[in-house]
Amino acid sequence: MDEEKRAEDATTEEKRAEGKAAPIVTRSMRDEACPTCGAEVPSMPEVLPDPSWSTEKLIEATKDKHMLVRSNAIILLSKRAPSEALEALIEALKDEEYLVKSNAMVAIAAYGKQISDRMIQALDDADKDVRAGAAWVVGELKDNRAIEALERVAKDDYPLARIQAKASLLAMGRGLKKGSKDVAPKEEAKDTSIDDKAE
Repeated sequence: MDEEKRAEDATTEEKRAEGKAAPIVTRSMRDEACPTCGAEVPSMPEVLPDPSWSTEKLIEATKDKHMLVRSNAIILLSKRAPSEALEALIEALKDEEYLVKSNAMVAIAAYGKQISDRMIQALDDADKDVRAGAAWVVGELKDNRAIEALERVAKDDYPLARIQAKASLLAMGRGLKKGSKDVAPKEEAKDTSIDDKAE
């Protein structure tokens, strides 16, 4: 019976909408909270950043109260020159929303090795989230000059910074130092044993 009622309601709505270009609004859009988890439905911002915005306006948008505005501004800033946008993207690594931080990390890494020096410097930043984001970025850039700084961050008090640094070291083919010796990657260990047998 419920299905028949829903079908009847849908048909009535379709008849009312005929001749009108009304937007589709689902039940979940009308509900104020998620029935499963109780989370509130996020509101849509009135205006989202677009490519016509100036760099200054995009940088200002990275501080907007709405997460979608901040996130979109970061994506658009990644298309601007590093000299104009890099510091704002690094600042965005401190955002409370992980999606915004993630977009900032990806945007920074997209600049490539031209920003390596600044990201190696950011590994020593006072902010824990900047250290964590920088650790991920330098792992993507695979700049061996960052290894010593990554090894320091791999012992950071902040768990996310430690994890990002360790993952980046592994991605760069490096293990963590144990005492004064480096932990050799497995492939190198296999190659050495093969050479020993051949001699």
